[in-house]
Amino acid sequence: MKKYNRRKFLGLATAGLAILAGCGKSGDETLVDKITGKNQILNLYDNITRDAGEAISDWGFSAFIRYSGKTILFDAGTHPGILEHNTKMLGADLTTVDIAVLSHNHSDHIGGFDYLLKVNPDFKLFLPNDVNIGGKAEFYADMDRKYPRGYRYRHPNTEFVTEHTEIAPGVVLIATTSPLAGSFWKYPPYENETRFNEMPELSLALEGEDGQVSLISGCSHSKIEEIIKETKKYLGKNVLLVIGGFHQSPYSSDYITNIAKMMKDELGVRHVAPTHCTGEEAIKIFKDIYKENFHYFGLGSRLSL
Repeated sequence: MKKYNRRKFLGLATAGLAILAGCGKSGDETLVDKITGKNQILNLYDNITRDAGEAISDWGFSAFIRYSGKTILFDAGTHPGILEHNTKMLGADLTTVDIAVLSHNHSDHIGGFDYLLKVNPDFKLFLPNDVNIGGKAEFYADMDRKYPRGYRYRHPNTEFVTEHTEIAPGVVLIATTSPLAGSFWKYPPYENETRFNEMPELSLALEGEDGQVSLISGCSHSKIEEIIKETKKYLGKNVLLVIGGFHQSPYSSDYITNIAKMMKDELGVRHVAPTHCTGEEAIKIFKDIYKENFHYFGLGSRLSL
């Protein structure tokens, strides 16, 4: 794949570049028969990449989802310019987005919303109920002039989610909090004793016609196994497929192996498509354990749901 300097890419000419229709090994297509095949998820922004054509890889995550006549953008990556470029290369029209979801308040999932707001003011935005929300990314200072910041959460059609919530038929936000990430406060009324605020996080559950669920996670700071348990408990249905960042990179191979086996054997997750912050070593471990039910989902990949 041709490599670009991401700080210079905004000047690239895009005329004549082919739109990527899909990528990934043939095993990715097994989900078409195992789920409904009527809905689709596209990876628009990721640091994991194998063959994404002219799309630009970068640390972050964003997924473009077609589900039961709705278009959903789950997270938006780090920089709006890279998201804009990738939508053009991968054929994702953000003017059609009905619903946007931010999984959590980290810059590698937030930044691209500036581009979405630029091209589409008419979507519903769902946010985790985080007191710190609205911070700006610190990266790509020389590229930021095109995208004014500071307004992305003043969108008039915004809702902060405090509990598990169905936001459209078959579309459910799973609200969790992370004991591993958050912020310390010593402002009143906590001036005498510092308070740690756990970071709220949203994951997206999509119910299939067969009664099983596809679950998309941004970074799983709440721990991927806990998000799965909450989803199963709330919906009373099996989680068939888990997609996204599992955040296993800080852990040992033994720990990761145990999590993968737990998901497969105890929690009944039949298919996995880990990416982003899962980590390269962890992705290999999940592939070894899930074998043919492992699905590559790097930048530019598509899966039928």
